[in-house]
Amino acid sequence: MKSHPIIDRSIVAKNWHARGFSCGVWIDHAGREWRAVTRDMEEIFMAMSGELELEIAGERVQPSVGEEIHIPGGAPYTIRNIGGTTARWLYGQKRAPSVPLQPIESIRDLIQTPQ
Repeated sequence: MKSHPIIDRSIVAKNWHARGFSCGVWIDHAGREWRAVTRDMEEIFMAMSGELELEIAGERVQPSVGEEIHIPGGAPYTIRNIGGTTARWLYGQKRAPSVPLQPIESIRDLIQTPQ
């Protein structure tokens, strides 16, 4: 039986959050396929268990458990569970930078008081 490393989601999430990505878990049954997905944002992917195949912009890869795969924004991709068991993976999407809050003084300048 093939042994795989155990992936600690909290460690991966901390690393991904520091790099501006979310971190979620996805679980799929054997034979499941997510075809031709395209998102405007960058994404990252990491297999936790099972046997998966990714096709990114026409190029196929079968990542090892724990291997991080980068999916560029705008690139079409497909994820396939090619194993005979349930597969689990982590996915992250690049978060938009937050807009800095305006100081309260600038908001008060916008409020007009009756003359």
